Amino acid sequence: MPRTAPVSPLPPPSRPPLLAPRKRSGRGLAWAVWLYALAVIGAVLLIQRLSDVWWPATLPLFAPRWLWALPLLVLVPAALLTRPRLLWVLAATVPALLLGVMGFVPPTPTKLNASPAQPDLRVLTYNIGGGELDPARFAPWLESLAPDVAVFQECKYVVEQAKPALLKAGWKVEHQDGSCLVSRHPIRKVEVRDPKEIWKMGGSGIIVRYEVATPERMVTIINLHLETVREGLTAVMQRGWGGASEMEANLDQRDIESALARAFADQTRGPLIVAGDFNMPVESAIYRKHWGDFTNAFSCAGWGFGATKATRWHGIRIDHVLLGPGWACAGAHVAADLGLDHRPVVVDLGWQGLP
Repeated sequence: MPRTAPVSPLPPPSRPPLLAPRKRSGRGLAWAVWLYALAVIGAVLLIQRLSDVWWPATLPLFAPRWLWALPLLVLVPAALLTRPRLLWVLAATVPALLLGVMGFVPPTPTKLNASPAQPDLRVLTYNIGGGELDPARFAPWLESLAPDVAVFQECKYVVEQAKPALLKAGWKVEHQDGSCLVSRHPIRKVEVRDPKEIWKMGGSGIIVRYEVATPERMVTIINLHLETVREGLTAVMQRGWGGASEMEANLDQRDIESALARAFADQTRGPLIVAGDFNMPVESAIYRKHWGDFTNAFSCAGWGFGATKATRWHGIRIDHVLLGPGWACAGAHVAADLGLDHRPVVVDLGWQGLP
């Protein structure tokens, strides 16, 4: 029989090459980086445009904003090790994170090289109600900061107890329920806006106008303590969407209270300063609507995060000194506190004259 040629074995079936683990992880990292960048942009839009308008957007306004920076602790080292080009995406995200989400006020050459010359007026605002405070410490602390005029909120007990020491040191003192003014200069007039209609809504209603006779001019200072968002936030935190109606009612209440306070401020003629515990940061739509045309002294002349209220998890800038026409910012900073849950804002002002 003829011999048959041996049959060659069939080649193994071709299979698509497996994706290298490094390549797969690189693609996953790229997705994570771009999703993070989009999330930061979304947070900017929520906080800067919709907070205190749409109640869900108000939650990130008052929540710990440093949480938005935590993904960088993972994404930056991962990008450095596997895809360094992604570092450019993260670097481009950081300014939006710092300025738009976390509320960082950047330093400028003007702020860093501010003239040390004596300002026309130094103003201080401080909520001293959150904690135990020995009144004996109050007058020495105030002397150390050397304001010309200081306004306080939640202050009656402490200022009443410290009043003898303050008068002995040459200060002029005025105090009502929840509003106090301590001045180096004579206090000529005090007008308390009737709070009853605000109290009926469950609001704060601390709106007081003072006229102070400085050596150069009469200055009007309005001391505010506006309603807090706390009750609305608590309702949502405890009951989720079930607390939405309380949150919306709180937004309406705070909007109305700011409108009434602004109308009271608009009755003033001449040099005007509005200071106090606004219970909202500058990104709030309520703040922008009623107070955005004032100059915020810290935004103008300070730098950093400027947190004035401390909670268990974070700080937030809700205490402000606002300047009417004619004032120029010479400096602003958050000063040493007295161990309470707020910190004082101190600003130095120069008078340029009304237009």
